[in-house]
Amino acid sequence: MTHVCHITTVHPAADTRILHKECVSLLAAGYDVTLIAPHAQDCVLEGIRVVALRERARNRLERMARRTQAAYRAAVALDAQLYHFHDPEFLPFGVRLAGAGKRVVYDAHEDIPVQIRHKDWLPSVARAPAARACALIESASIARIDGVVAVNDDILARLRRHQPQGVVVTNYPRLDEILPATGWGERARAACYVGAITRVRGARELVDAMAEVAGELHLAGVVSPVALRAELERSPGWDRVRYLGNLDRRQVAELLARVKVGVIPLHPIENYANAYPVKLFEYMAAGIPVVATDVPRWRDLLETHRCGVCVPHGSPRALAAAITGLLDDDERARTMGARGRDAALERYSWETQATELLRFYDELLA
Repeated sequence: MTHVCHITTVHPAADTRILHKECVSLLAAGYDVTLIAPHAQDCVLEGIRVVALRERARNRLERMARRTQAAYRAAVALDAQLYHFHDPEFLPFGVRLAGAGKRVVYDAHEDIPVQIRHKDWLPSVARAPAARACALIESASIARIDGVVAVNDDILARLRRHQPQGVVVTNYPRLDEILPATGWGERARAACYVGAITRVRGARELVDAMAEVAGELHLAGVVSPVALRAELERSPGWDRVRYLGNLDRRQVAELLARVKVGVIPLHPIENYANAYPVKLFEYMAAGIPVVATDVPRWRDLLETHRCGVCVPHGSPRALAAAITGLLDDDERARTMGARGRDAALERYSWETQATELLRFYDELLA
């Protein structure tokens, strides 16, 4: 049995893409799978053996230094046949594993150079130089390993200039986890947003919009920075918000089964506009219509499947009108949601992506 080791120094052991999608699919296909990840203790999750990274870190630099070293030591001790890592800070250690004769794969969840240019925790004058430095490290490193996995075509096209062996494995939802409610009438007169709650993800515009909506907003996720919570609570729309905090996967599925609209108010910055947000496909899988910022690729998908509407960025009034239009018209909302679910069943499911990942592994290990 081929032993595969997935490695992350940033994401939690129960990360949806890493554990519940990739690792679980590999286990079901007959691989022996181990996950090295931050966790309280060694354990077994979903049938996957977890080697815990318990190192504490006071800041990002300390985390990168201590956890990556610990992850590398654990990886060497496991002596797996293929290593699949998920964080750019592990790139130099991936090169070392490849140099020792192991098959090594880098999983690019984000376009890192683009993402760095929008990091609030970096001084603005340092972002461009940091992005260039990361791009150089990334390109030099992936040229010396065996392959790359990317979440979309744009990221893969950029990485393929330096590493020809690659595959797109999109973060589509598992359809066995997200199911529509049995009847539309069981749903509340409410919209929802699930994900990180930040300014650049449109939190302020969304809460402000609710002041003009005769319905509720079910808001799920972590507010960052902490001070943003007080700012949102001062908005006149906060009275119509039910803040649910951070939900686990089961709770997210339950939330999506009881609302009538899913909202994606993200600002159209490069890192978002060049990709599809996971929540877009989760809303579709749940059978609810989508209201999203007018980003060309999102608009094309929603118009193709006739399962949602787009609104101009920066207009709480337009956002409110779109949400209200769907809450006021049950037949239109239900029909749009059904079309989205059909599209998810046909094209946008994790099951289709698991097949691509397994095929890629077969090629690397042949």
